[in-house]
Amino acid sequence: MPISTPGKPALMNSVKAAFSAARDSGSQDGANSDAVIAQLSTDITEAIDAYVKSIIVQINPGGITATGDVITTPQLS
Repeated sequence: MPISTPGKPALMNSVKAAFSAARDSGSQDGANSDAVIAQLSTDITEAIDAYVKSIIVQINPGGITATGDVITTPQLS
């Protein structure tokens, strides 16, 4: 069963902001498309990095419990 991730809305907002910034930068006269793409890549990488670092994994005697979009797996005998 998937477990909800508190960081998922923040990831979505960060990615949306990155695309909006790229759109705004790219629409300016004389915009450098290579620079816009480089900044978009950096912004998305930082958003994903922050999301991944927000996931907390807890190990218990009954199996592995994790917060995030993962499945809880019981310990096999």
